[in-house]
Amino acid sequence: MCICTQGYKTPQEYIATQGPLPETRNDFWKMILQEKSCVIVMLTQCSERRRVKCDHYWPFSDEPVLYGEISVELLSESEAPEWIVRKFRLGYADESQDVLHLNYTSWPDHGVPTVNAIESILQFVSIVRQQAGRSKTPVTVHCSAGVGRTGTFMALDRLMQHIREHEFTDILGLVSEMRSHRLSMVQTEEQYVFIHQCVLLMWQKKKQQSLTSDVIYENASKT
Repeated sequence: MCICTQGYKTPQEYIATQGPLPETRNDFWKMILQEKSCVIVMLTQCSERRRVKCDHYWPFSDEPVLYGEISVELLSESEAPEWIVRKFRLGYADESQDVLHLNYTSWPDHGVPTVNAIESILQFVSIVRQQAGRSKTPVTVHCSAGVGRTGTFMALDRLMQHIREHEFTDILGLVSEMRSHRLSMVQTEEQYVFIHQCVLLMWQKKKQQSLTSDVIYENASKT
């Protein structure tokens, strides 16, 4: 099941979906091509705690693989400590589309990254936003069930954009609005608290940047 959901600036900024399984992966790639989604955010690993959470729905090597009628080619893969970046090329008939696949690998199911990883997840959110801004098409986001980690990520992305332009936030209102589109978005209390912890760091960074800008302006005006 997938659903297009409201973003910060556009009414269909995200496609929130379950992690593809062997019986749904062909439909997943068909959806990516139909919706022209150029960025996929994966917030789960294929297997966690010895349980399958998501199919390995992309090629294992650089040899193109057919998923239904759609060809998927792995162009590149690079690893950072807490995420993996892959580039794919999709082909169907005379169409082709490049897709960026950003896989955050340190987010436990039903849980949250550690407090020490808040800086990391915010950096990851920022990278996704930069890439999404270039494509101007829906960002596909999935974890396993497509609600807990998916909803938390989408909330952080929207709040990060909001905080850049405003001096207030309404986290409860945002989560309630997200749940009106898809039930159980931000699934646990722990995830809800984690959003607040991340937002606190966002505010601290914004305040620090403002103070730094003021000092630079003051020094420049004296010269």
